[in-house]
Amino acid sequence: MHELPLIIFTLLVQCSVGIVLFVTLSLIYAGNHMDIREKCRYALPAMLVAFIAGALGLMVSTAHLGYPLNAFHALRHVESSWLSREIIFASLYLGILGLVTLIALLTKRVWTVLLLIATLLGLIDVFCMGAIYVHSSVVTWMHSNTYWMFYGATIGLGAVVCLWSFASRPNLPAEQVKKVAVTAVGLVIAITLCRLVEQPLYMGYLASLSNSDAITFPHQPLSAFQQLSNLRLTSWIVLIVGVGALTLSLRAPRISKKMLVLGSVLVIAAEVLLRFSFFSIN
Repeated sequence: MHELPLIIFTLLVQCSVGIVLFVTLSLIYAGNHMDIREKCRYALPAMLVAFIAGALGLMVSTAHLGYPLNAFHALRHVESSWLSREIIFASLYLGILGLVTLIALLTKRVWTVLLLIATLLGLIDVFCMGAIYVHSSVVTWMHSNTYWMFYGATIGLGAVVCLWSFASRPNLPAEQVKKVAVTAVGLVIAITLCRLVEQPLYMGYLASLSNSDAITFPHQPLSAFQQLSNLRLTSWIVLIVGVGALTLSLRAPRISKKMLVLGSVLVIAAEVLLRFSFFSIN
């Protein structure tokens, strides 16, 4: 399965960035309602998960280069290569995240400013990651739908981890938890709606290409795209139901773990299936 390393790499890195995004929002929302050590006890486990996910993603990314040491050659031509830019921003993101995580381990204090910098670098990295495919020669990738998909996975997977970090810590201030949880689910709903609105535009773009018999030798992405139509439809249904379950998990004063389990499984499964469909071009 040639596309497996790319699926794992993109989803792990985007999940990592999403986790850091929501941890940063949580700490900003907390303000003075949590002391320094409470913030560290809450944020540190999520930061460790984000760092491990990002590091594993970057390690897996070398698998599709054929020879892992070729990764160093990808750093050339930063001024013209989105791949070079993606590697640089991914390295900066992981470096800052690793630094702030190490500081938290040693001092029991989280530097929110460093986390904010890591978040911005991570979001830029996700953009560069999308730009690699938008500026490729594969016609099914060369559309803004790619950006929406990548940022959608970033927010969706990050929100899942964020909600679980709250559900597993019942001693956190209920008011702050509710505020961040509602924000997280609200962002997931918003970007899912944007992705759905984007689909007719994306389909219209592909329809115009199919009339011109566009083929990228030796790949036939349009043919592969059409063959996976049932899989994509199933993925979208699963994603919508999953987002609905995440929303319903917030009905009670505390997060409903049953609905959270259902929503988490469905959202993750949908993102994996959509990413598989994205990378299937043969």
